[in-house]
Amino acid sequence: MKHKSVVRIAIAIFVFFSSLNTIFAQESVTIPSKKALMMELNFKPFGEEIISFNQLQFKYKATDQFVIRLGLAFDYDTWDLPGDDYDPSEEIKINGNEKSTKYGISPGIEYHFLKNSRISPYVGLELSFTNLSIESHYTDVRTEYNNDSYIFIPVKVDIEGATREVTRDYIQTSQGYYQYYTSTSYPKRAYTSFGGNLLAGCDFYFMRSMYVGAEVGLGYSRILYKKATIMISDNVNPTILPSYTNTTFGFYYNSALRLGFWF
Repeated sequence: MKHKSVVRIAIAIFVFFSSLNTIFAQESVTIPSKKALMMELNFKPFGEEIISFNQLQFKYKATDQFVIRLGLAFDYDTWDLPGDDYDPSEEIKINGNEKSTKYGISPGIEYHFLKNSRISPYVGLELSFTNLSIESHYTDVRTEYNNDSYIFIPVKVDIEGATREVTRDYIQTSQGYYQYYTSTSYPKRAYTSFGGNLLAGCDFYFMRSMYVGAEVGLGYSRILYKKATIMISDNVNPTILPSYTNTTFGFYYNSALRLGFWF
């Protein structure tokens, strides 16, 4: 079976590149002219997600060699546990809701070395700014023992600037009993980041109005994780998770190809 799979993959790759060769032979390959508007997407031909829309990149060819670029990112994510699966007779239903909004902008410029060439190496400079905001709300149940009976009290937890994750586990004591405990973490924090990249890349115009490119660079990034405020209904004072920063500087590469179009 393994040999059959390898043969099928080999045939598929052969057919793919044969098709490209046919396209190249039939199409009149052109390159973007001055004042052309280009748009790029992340492209992973052998990945699970072939086309990625996490960031759109627009380019404007100002001259034969200078290209102005602008990357735009936006992501709105919600997680909702409404508690509808509980029995209607239950007065207290554990529920939760998380919302996060991220937007970013990355302006930059490229200098292409070759004119009127299907292969176009370049260097460039890019700046970046990203902001992520988070708002979370949960309803828990606190249990109290009073007058030989248990009382269940709803507890509301509102978090500005983070999401919450509660892990429940147990340990076995030396007497053979199981002692249960819970731990709380805050895996996702709101942040603001800014940075800059020195770029080196190459575009290949393989057919009319379409190209692929690859890019590496030397980048600097500073991320400010914002203060998170945790307000619990049965606590008078909120809990504060302090802000902190993370700075990185080094080489990087884009693991995806850039699939581009121009108009």
